[in-house]
This record gives sequence, C-alpha cells and structure tokens, in this order.
Amino acid sequence: MEKKLTDQIVETAQKKPVKKEAPRTLSSGSFLLDLVLGGGFPIGKIVNLVGDKSTGKTLLAMEIIAKARKELGDKLKWFYNDAEAGFSFDTTDLYGFNILNESEDTYSETIEDFEADLNTRLNKLKDDEYLIYVLDSFDALTTIAEKERAEERRKALAAGKEPKGTYAMDKAKFASEFFRLQCKKIKKKNCLLIIVSQVRDNIGVMFGEKYKRSGGKSLDFYASQILWLAEAEKHKKKDIPVGITIKAIAKKNKYGKPFRKCFVNMLFDYGIDDIKTNIDYLYDLKTNTGKQTNPKVKWNEVEYSPKGLIKFIEENNMEKELMYEVAKKWDELELAISSQERKRRF
Repeated sequence: MEKKLTDQIVETAQKKPVKKEAPRTLSSGSFLLDLVLGGGFPIGKIVNLVGDKSTGKTLLAMEIIAKARKELGDKLKWFYNDAEAGFSFDTTDLYGFNILNESEDTYSETIEDFEADLNTRLNKLKDDEYLIYVLDSFDALTTIAEKERAEERRKALAAGKEPKGTYAMDKAKFASEFFRLQCKKIKKKNCLLIIVSQVRDNIGVMFGEKYKRSGGKSLDFYASQILWLAEAEKHKKKDIPVGITIKAIAKKNKYGKPFRKCFVNMLFDYGIDDIKTNIDYLYDLKTNTGKQTNPKVKWNEVEYSPKGLIKFIEENNMEKELMYEVAKKWDELELAISSQERKRRF
C-alpha cells in the first residue's frame, strides 16, 4: 500500500483535521485507545479518568501532555495539579521535559484553590493557544469550610469538649457549582480539563457498579468522556515489575460510541507501548482478562513471534501500516454490529 494512502486512512481513523495547529482532539498516546474514544480526547471538554491505585491514570495523563506538546509545540500550555502530592515519575527521562514545573506550586489543597488556579490560567491563555490541565486527583481536595471545621474539632477536643458533626456535602455542592460555571469557559478557551478520580477499592477487570468516586454526580453530568481503568496484567523481567496491561472502558462518551473497551500496554520506563498494544489487538493476543498469549503471528505472509514483529515494525518504520490494519479491523467489527441494514426510519 502506498504510504500516502496509508497516512490518509490513519488520519481519518484518528479524526484529525488537516491543520496540525488546530486539532479537534488530542491523542491518548495509544492509537487503539483513541479508537475507543472516537478519535481521542476532545478539546474544550472535561474528561474523567477513574481507577484504583496503579492503574495507569497518571501515566495516561502524562502521555496526553507529551503527545500534545510534540504536536502543538509552544502553542500548548499545561499544568499538572498534583493534589495528592504523589507524583514520582522522571518525565525528563521519559519524554525529554519536566511535566511538573518546579518553579511553581504543583498542587492545590482545596477545591477553591483549584478553581482559582484554573480560572487564572484560562484567563492568561491566548486565542491560538491550548491548555491541558490535569487535576490528580479530585478525591485529594478538601474545602475551606471543611478545613475550618477540622480546626474547630481539634480545638474542642483539646478543651475536652464534644466536637461538632461534619458536613460531607460541601465538596459535592461546590463541585457541581464549579463545573456548571467553568464548562463554557473551558470550551471557549480551548482547554482540555482532565480530572483524575481515585477509587479506593480494587476494581478488577469486571468494573462492578458498586465502585464510586468523589464528585460522582457532577462529573457524571459534566464530563464528556469517563474512562475507567483497571490493571489486567503485571509484566515482569527477572521477577521485577516493569509494566502493566490496563483494561480501559469508556463508560461515557459524547464524542464516540460508549462502552467500547481495549487493553493498553504500559512500561514504567517507556510509557505507552503503542506498537505492542496494536499487535495484541490485531492478532487477538489478549484474553478477556488481559492475559497474554504467545502464538506466532504473520505479517505479509512472514511468520514472527510478537517480539520479533515489534522489532520488524520499528526497524522498518511501519508504525502507520500497523495502525491502518488496526483501524481496518476496528471498522470491520463496528460495521458488523451496526444496524445499517435496517430500513431507515427517517
């Protein structure tokens, strides 16, 4: 297949416009996950990444920033609000730049701080610039009122008095107000707001409905995409963990079809392994639980091991040809389950 035609098909699958400086979406760093999302993460929207510990939420947010920076250059502004104060990745080694800007505060303590900081950055943003703002995580934020009540309780206990009760609805009410007031400004200012939500219980790959996260109702309503993540497999070398496979499912997707899912491979010292993820999908190398199978695979009638095909693809710069095959398989499946053969109603 001619390279020009391959590029055209891949760009169509990614739903990117012709002008690189004004993308309609930002890539997740995984071509397959972009297909799940309907083309990527849409500019001017709020998206919610949900998962328990060690499910790739932070790594995915980093990949979005790194890919957008490569595409947009100086037109991209970003801020990683490390509200949990748990960011530990060496992004200079991974991506060649520091995602956490050490010259400024890297976290908010209250939801009021978060709102003020986001509003300031939106106001500074020029018409031809883009902003990726990551809050990691919403669960780590408190409110000014909660802090004041906590101080009152401490004083009461120190004085031997009975402390007053708490009011857990403060955060939920403020969250609803925040999203209602900011969603239009986020769209107008070409901002992608990524809210990371931490689920305390282990999700597993079944994504049971019993799991909840902070800001649930407001995020359910105002987020354009809600992506749930779970660890499906841990990868080890010499019995040392080096990466994970995550299962991702779009529980809400206003930009594409909802409830699409995939498995994505991540390496701690590399980021998203896009080639391996695409090969796993193309040749059905993952079971329903994300576990790896190891058959031989054929590419252009030549047999390879999965690792051998990865090496061949990289050495011959055939990443886009691989993406074309993945997009072709994805579209064929979507066509097979569509209702296009039904009589049109309107």
